[in-house]
Amino acid sequence: MSSTRNGKFLSLEQKLEVCKLVESDIRHSGPQLKNFVSHMNTWSSRSSRKWMEKRQTTHLIQRKKH
Repeated sequence: MSSTRNGKFLSLEQKLEVCKLVESDIRHSGPQLKNFVSHMNTWSSRSSRKWMEKRQTTHLIQRKKH
């Protein structure tokens, strides 16, 4: 099945050009993507740590009640 753009079939040359543009965009955005992923990893680890601390505190409180 061929790709279409605006209802028209793309030639192999057009598909290659699209691939080149996508590759160029990815290369250009690389540093921004790395920065985003780094921030997401930091946020995720902080969130996990907070969840674990809350879980431990809740567990300790429940043990004291019994």
